[in-house]
Amino acid sequence: PGGPTTVRFDEQPFVATTASMAAVLGQIERAARSTVPVLIEGETGTGKELVACAIHQRGPRHDAPFLVQNCAAISESLLESELFGHLRGAFTGADRDRRGLFEEAGDGTVFLDEIAETPLPVQAKLLRVLQHEEVKALGADRVRRVRARIIAATNRPLELEATGGRFRLDLFYRLAVFPIRVPPLRHRAADIPTLIAHFLRRFEVREGRATGGIEPEALRALQTYAWPGNVRELENEIHRLVLSVGAGERIHRRHVARRLREAEPDGIEEPLERILDRVELALIRDRLQRQPTKSAAARSLGITREALYAKMRRLGMATREE
Repeated sequence: PGGPTTVRFDEQPFVATTASMAAVLGQIERAARSTVPVLIEGETGTGKELVACAIHQRGPRHDAPFLVQNCAAISESLLESELFGHLRGAFTGADRDRRGLFEEAGDGTVFLDEIAETPLPVQAKLLRVLQHEEVKALGADRVRRVRARIIAATNRPLELEATGGRFRLDLFYRLAVFPIRVPPLRHRAADIPTLIAHFLRRFEVREGRATGGIEPEALRALQTYAWPGNVRELENEIHRLVLSVGAGERIHRRHVARRLREAEPDGIEEPLERILDRVELALIRDRLQRQPTKSAAARSLGITREALYAKMRRLGMATREE
């Protein structure tokens, strides 16, 4: 393969150097051609809202509104009012009629972030939107038709939340018609240099102070860090670095935040899943280098070639056929 694929959505870069991110880019294009609900899963800071916005922008309804609601940020009653609207007098302080986001969006998109945090009574109303394309405002006795598309996002495995009784299973099935999984930054380290270059240019322009670029040892420190906060954490660190160095000064390793420089790859606070992922990634790379073919590498690991390909895709490794 050649260099990284970089597509811009709403002035944000979508970098797809790894196979896993190239797959996400393909899913965005396919989802944009439809109006079915989309469920985006991924850790905090991986860019789920960027994916949702990209689906909207690439679709035929890109001129219609793209409205965002964080389902964890407000109380149940306020969330219900925000989404479905209310009539004057429906509750204390409701001094006028107000349309909810589903009506305001028209033919556009309503993006529901942190959907797993939605209270069960609101989930029941969301199910009605998906099943019948209608909403009932607070205080109303009649329903109103709506046409907006729903894209939802969560940083928790929604199917587990549903089977555990914390989320409606029927709503999960309705939302997960087209699921997209955004990989964490630690699974796509090959994307980091391109992301750094973008953020560096952006913040140099925004702050009006050009740096002299970044030294290789600083780049290595940024690439080996686990980035638990994902792309958002990387973006914040590059912004801090632009503000920390003098005009025209190159960014050295000493400028990188201490917590990044001193972070041990197998630190005590690193979740078991991340440790196992790193070990698995290193082991697979070692066997692929030692063995003549992927089939031989798979046999040396005691797994089938298909299982090896599945693991490589999950870890963001290229899976070209032999």
